[in-house]
Amino acid sequence: MVTHRSTMCDGCSSHGACKALGGGKEMEVEALNTAQARPGDQVLLTLEDQSLLKLSFLVYMFPVLALILGAVLGQNVAHFFTIDSEMSSFGLGALFFALAFVLVRIKDRKLEKTGETIPRVARIIKEGS
Repeated sequence: MVTHRSTMCDGCSSHGACKALGGGKEMEVEALNTAQARPGDQVLLTLEDQSLLKLSFLVYMFPVLALILGAVLGQNVAHFFTIDSEMSSFGLGALFFALAFVLVRIKDRKLEKTGETIPRVARIIKEGS
């Protein structure tokens, strides 16, 4: 499906990422065609709130929480290895942050296979000519 960017896109915190993927006013979106729309039809796309919240947490919060956990863990285990606590904190924080992105990618692939995160064509707004 091809969709047009609206003025609401300007207020989205991810609008910069969307522009990086194609720019311009139009962008291509993969969607499940549950309304039997045909090329040229104007349609309403939906994504379940729960899926959107899950994706937002996974992409934005999980890596930050992993970073904090790694840094705190590094601070606490430094005295066991007689190393500098700041370097240990930095090292484990960076490691956990990187591992979080690997886990996010793995989870993304699993969610993609289930179709949970793919928008759906809810209804046809206007039939094409």
